[in-house]
Amino acid sequence: MSIDALAHELIELRQTAKRLFDAGDVDAWLNAMPAEFRAAERLRSHLLNHPVVVTNDPAVKKLLAGIDLTELDNADKIGMQLLWGSISPAEYAANLALVDVLVAPFQIPLDLQQFLSEARECYAIGHHAAVQSLSRTILEAAVNDAAVRTGRMPREAIEQDMFTEYPPKKRIRLVSGSHFDQIYQHYRDLCKVVHGLSASAVDGPLGSLTKTIGYVQYIYELNKDLIPQ
Repeated sequence: MSIDALAHELIELRQTAKRLFDAGDVDAWLNAMPAEFRAAERLRSHLLNHPVVVTNDPAVKKLLAGIDLTELDNADKIGMQLLWGSISPAEYAANLALVDVLVAPFQIPLDLQQFLSEARECYAIGHHAAVQSLSRTILEAAVNDAAVRTGRMPREAIEQDMFTEYPPKKRIRLVSGSHFDQIYQHYRDLCKVVHGLSASAVDGPLGSLTKTIGYVQYIYELNKDLIPQ
């Protein structure tokens, strides 16, 4: 059903229930409530499954503005449908196994570890645009970390957003050695996703993440002797 059809179904059931209540027919009102609750649950389920809905109906817009998506009659059932409706647990594990593990020569920042963990999980569940956006975040975080810890760039360049003095191209050049051209081109490709120009980079989700992890591992190995432990 369309969003307009689902919304108008609930609107009509609520109007019917109100008329019965206002008329003092409590038994009929109570009998009508389950149908209203089921319609509300169908609408909430639809909204949880669709991040964008299209309607130009004022009545529908008013209804949607007042819908509380947290009022779920069967949160476990709906949650399982949302989480595993398009992928099985076995597929999730198999997808996760395809993503390389970063082998670092020393401890890396916790934020960077979180970015890597979430990128792997996004790939496993099938959130491919998020994987590629996070891939650029991972690469940029590693470049910044290596540039600061080797003393080639002041920490203030990150904390104060000094992109004029230290643009991404310069930051990458500081830590990438002979692989500068490849890493910078990869960064530029990922920027297309980050800036909303495309939902997919040239290498796709797994390729982008794999290449990113490889470049981050290379950057840390290349600069490890200059980074205090």
